[in-house]
Amino acid sequence: MSEIFSYRETDPDSLLLTWGPLRTHGLTWQPGCDLPALLDEWDTRLTGLDDPETAAIVQLPSHETGGARTLISRGFAPLTVVAERLAGRSPAPRPSGVGIRAASHADLDVAVELNLHTVRYDAQFGLVTERPNTAEHLRTALAEVLDRDYEAMWLAIGGDTPVGMIYVDMPQDAGWMEKYASARPFAYLGHLGVRPDVRGTGAGSALAAHAHGVLDAAGVASTLLHHALPNPRSTPFWYSQGYRPRWTLWARRPALRSSHGVSAQPERPNRT
Repeated sequence: MSEIFSYRETDPDSLLLTWGPLRTHGLTWQPGCDLPALLDEWDTRLTGLDDPETAAIVQLPSHETGGARTLISRGFAPLTVVAERLAGRSPAPRPSGVGIRAASHADLDVAVELNLHTVRYDAQFGLVTERPNTAEHLRTALAEVLDRDYEAMWLAIGGDTPVGMIYVDMPQDAGWMEKYASARPFAYLGHLGVRPDVRGTGAGSALAAHAHGVLDAAGVASTLLHHALPNPRSTPFWYSQGYRPRWTLWARRPALRSSHGVSAQPERPNRT
């Protein structure tokens, strides 16, 4: 069963450590598998008892709901979704009062700041963790986006002030998401975030509409993204923008808990 169970230790000096724990155990789901039996076998292999820098991860097609009760009973929660938007599936943006312009290297500081707002908000929901080096690695990653030979990042401008940012990976940079796409060519939407004080004003919708217009005009058939499922802002937002859930990541963090598998039954009052 070695191909079913996996283990990954993330480089502590990388941006990947912002998106998850240091040590990740993975279980590969397959159609028709005996999920309860696999989970029982997996528990004997897990390490890092009560270590918050570990997680056990199972990824299922979002509409494969038959395993939900099994996962919940073992302490897993659905935390992250890979969602997909097919070309042309977008609403008209509502009025926002913001302008949209391409970002440049002169905007790198504000792009990092806007991305950090998203990291800090999503950190509430179980997997994302701001690290001491998160800002440094975001700066490097966003500078690489700005260095591309195509326009990939845009800012929402309120007055003269940037209030939101979005960037995309066009098909030539999105190959790492190959297994999730249902149509090709496909792109990946890496980030959309606005300042906390302008959430709900339509700035995010304006950014999404602009990016989707660029992608549709370029002939991109499918756009993928990750979002935090428990996030009460991003989940309704992305589905209002034409996205649909494709894969759901269920996680237990720590990967192995000292109380796992032991559930106290409440006493039932005597009824006469």
